[in-house]
Amino acid sequence: MQKSDRTHFLINAGRLRRDANNLRFDRYDEEGNVTGSKPLPINAIDEIYILGKVDIDSYSMAFIADHNILLHFFSPYQSFRGNFFPNTANSVNKSGFVLLQQLRAFDDDMHRLYLAKQITKGHFINGANNLKRYKIKFDTDGYLDKLQKAKCINEIMTSEGAFQKNYYQAWNSIIHNQRSFKFTQRSKRPPTDKLNSLISYINTRMYNVVLSEIYKTELDPRIGFLHEPNYRSLSLHLDIAEIFKPVIGDNLIFSLLNKNEITAKDFKTDSGRIRFTNDAVKKIETKIISKMTKQITMGEQRLTWRQVIRREVNQIKKNIVETCEYEPFISHG
Repeated sequence: MQKSDRTHFLINAGRLRRDANNLRFDRYDEEGNVTGSKPLPINAIDEIYILGKVDIDSYSMAFIADHNILLHFFSPYQSFRGNFFPNTANSVNKSGFVLLQQLRAFDDDMHRLYLAKQITKGHFINGANNLKRYKIKFDTDGYLDKLQKAKCINEIMTSEGAFQKNYYQAWNSIIHNQRSFKFTQRSKRPPTDKLNSLISYINTRMYNVVLSEIYKTELDPRIGFLHEPNYRSLSLHLDIAEIFKPVIGDNLIFSLLNKNEITAKDFKTDSGRIRFTNDAVKKIETKIISKMTKQITMGEQRLTWRQVIRREVNQIKKNIVETCEYEPFISHG
């Protein structure tokens, strides 16, 4: 059984550097003086989230790339800024045949539409199942009917937007603390209230977890089917995360808020922007790691959530390469 997630977080200011054949993090105080140092075992890390002000040199970056470690960078306000991921030639044995088939599936209007609809169907059903657990009535059939009738990606995105708007409004019947965490409207850049800040942070974590799992397969993360790859360097992880955000991310938000593990005191306003305290980030990350290493039963297998996500990526690959039917992951628990 997997005991821990192979993810490390740097929240404090400091320097990440190569130290012989390992990594080391030197923590800084407010004046930039080193106040402590700890080793980071290179063979026990798959990805590093950098949320603090961290110095890193090209020598260390090359060492990180050689060991296929992903870096995820965040601003001081905990908004996502970008990824560093090694050249795929150094990591998974990427197949030219699979890449060609992925490109052909994207370029085939019918095939792309099929995959986009199936991914969005998973999103709708998993979101609706969340509401059913809280005994909230929600007309999923109407959204699924419009989805199946969609003739282009824009129509799918329109149906997804309508679904998501009403789905978020239903959160006010789930979240107990309506004084501090009442949902009004979705805001992202930047989030305008505490609940939107929490949604954005958790969603970003989901995107990066999915990206990490895609990176371990033969699919190319640059080529998505629901989200246009033209306007961003990576898009496939945004597609697949739509399936798992309701299952993992949204349920985590409900739990954190309704158990008062995250309260209004865990937020602060800095230069007019809302951010978490460092203690809040640690609490959230502890919960995410616990969730991602939890095992569920799928058929005769016991899989962690990371393995379930990777399995989903490979199911899409199987559809692309072997033209098998693809059914999205649906959570019933």
